Amino acid sequence: MRKNVNVSAVIFRTIFVTLGVVGILSSLGWFNREYNINWYVFYTNLSNYICIIVMFISLIFSAKGKDTVLPRFRFYCLIMILVTFFVYNILLSNEHTPYTYFTDISCTLLHCVLPIMYFLDWLLFCKRNTLKVVDPILSVIMPLIYVAYIVIRSSLITHSAKGVVIYPYFFLDLGKLGWSGFLGWVGVLLAIFIALGYILYMIDKVIKGKNKSN
Repeated sequence: MRKNVNVSAVIFRTIFVTLGVVGILSSLGWFNREYNINWYVFYTNLSNYICIIVMFISLIFSAKGKDTVLPRFRFYCLIMILVTFFVYNILLSNEHTPYTYFTDISCTLLHCVLPIMYFLDWLLFCKRNTLKVVDPILSVIMPLIYVAYIVIRSSLITHSAKGVVIYPYFFLDLGKLGWSGFLGWVGVLLAIFIALGYILYMIDKVIKGKNKSN
């Protein structure tokens, strides 16, 4: 039997996907009328693209009155986009003034608005009691795949053409940091986000308990 449609979820996810499309176009250089040849290098872009696709699929499911698709994978995507939010706003945002941060469409949407909205969607609309105790650890697999991708790509680039970015972030700059510095940064960030994953895991359990008591 068809379930009742959650109108709030449909509206919220429609807004997210709409803003996501704007964010994608901006990251590709659409609004500057200059194609960004490095769009595929930045974790910010890739993490947001994946989450926008997942949210679009979730929008379709919610419009049909069905449960959110693949709730555990959605949790992995949540950690992935929270990595974008926290790493950029803590470690990288000093390249912007408050004015340039909030007037740059791509920066504001991909580093702030969409990550926060994705978290709120998970908190408010996603099915509870689907996570396993190992999921916070599994959630860092996708960020690790990205790290491996950057290392492999940098090893294949023999010379940098004009405008081509090899190392998109200072903490992944293997050329400057060396393996010890590189692995140190990766290890610290992984530990932090696994800890964040377990905090969210506990939040999921608390919400489930409250729903049961209600």
